[in-house]
Amino acid sequence: MPKGFPITVTLTAQELSRVEAAPRQYKPHELTWIHRRAAAQGHVWTEEELRERGLPLYWSKAWVAEQLAQGHSHAEIAINAGGYQVMAVSRHVRHVHGFEFVQQLSPQEQQAIRQRIAEGATRTQVMQEFKLSEFGAGRYFQIEGALKELELRFIQEADRLRWPASREDVSRILFEGVKHRADNWATERIKRGWLLRVKPGVYDLGPQAPRLPAPGVEVHAPENEEL
Repeated sequence: MPKGFPITVTLTAQELSRVEAAPRQYKPHELTWIHRRAAAQGHVWTEEELRERGLPLYWSKAWVAEQLAQGHSHAEIAINAGGYQVMAVSRHVRHVHGFEFVQQLSPQEQQAIRQRIAEGATRTQVMQEFKLSEFGAGRYFQIEGALKELELRFIQEADRLRWPASREDVSRILFEGVKHRADNWATERIKRGWLLRVKPGVYDLGPQAPRLPAPGVEVHAPENEEL
């Protein structure tokens, strides 16, 4: 057959940058290999890294903890993570992250449990007050611990920036100049109410941003009991 005419496609520098920055698509066996290799090295996945590389969000324990704290079921988490199989996500949530399934409570009940944990209530007290099993109460202590870790990391990141901070500042100081990582970071924290977009490319701390307690204020850390 005769060959067709060659086609030349010209991209601007900005278009080429977007193409190069786009996360790749992985085959199932590639995902398995990546996860096993990371687990063997003790790697802890963050939401930003997973989004940047186009990997399943449910690999992040902190992200799953936040989804559970919002009352999402395993099916909803599978959808929010990128449309993965529910059974695979459910096994990962239970066996890898250690979050056992418990009866879903109302947002008000979940907030009341978190408040009691923040006040220093023990697991036994939470079990008795909210009629939860040992596993059920333990899950809320796990979730609270993971969210506290995420909040602490944000406090440390925010302390490195001068507010209001520009997109360029966030990129340069936190992500070695990689701007799409800075964009992902800012987008997720705006959703949580931790940041405000005061104008295009400029952010400030939001009203719900985690902050270190004032000197002299007692802080109760969540229990670190084994399930």
